[in-house]
Amino acid sequence: MNRASSEVNGFAELLQRFERNISILGRSRRTFDNYSRHVAALALHFGKVPTELDPEDIKDYLFELQNRSKTPSQSYFKHTVYGLRFLLKTEGLPYSYLHLPAIPKVKKLPTILSREEIWRLLQSAELLKHKLLICLIYGCGLRCMEVRNIELQHLDFDRKMLLNKCRCCKEGNLVTIAVFGQRGPPQDFHFVTQPLSAK
Repeated sequence: MNRASSEVNGFAELLQRFERNISILGRSRRTFDNYSRHVAALALHFGKVPTELDPEDIKDYLFELQNRSKTPSQSYFKHTVYGLRFLLKTEGLPYSYLHLPAIPKVKKLPTILSREEIWRLLQSAELLKHKLLICLIYGCGLRCMEVRNIELQHLDFDRKMLLNKCRCCKEGNLVTIAVFGQRGPPQDFHFVTQPLSAK
């Protein structure tokens, strides 16, 4: 990004506007870094800011990225398109301005582990908290992020219920806890990997 800012005329100003607009829209710093890295690579390739490019140049560049990709996911290609889309949005330009392609979402079923595979995972886990993490993820159908953020206030030991505070709904949803145990004094977070003072 620094190289593009110094070598491509107008890119530094474009990047400042891009960062400001991404922040206003509530996106993370990581999103800005990811998108701007791909936009900067495009700017360096042509020696121009992307909004000054001809749509045919963009097509040639994307075609080159697609052919260069060694993975079926084509993540670099996708993030370049996503970065350009976001740039156009923040600059108040329509997607049709650069004729960006639509990227279809691939729907696939998740891999479900069998009982035998879960049992082998449990046997290989040495610490109790690791066994408990596996039990909660498998038994309650939680994502890693969800189980990582479990607090004691989310647990109802009497009813053996867990309030899953997910991002998709404000209230969260209740799930049944099939297996649960507790050792030591209560803490705010049930799974602690560092001192609470560091959180």
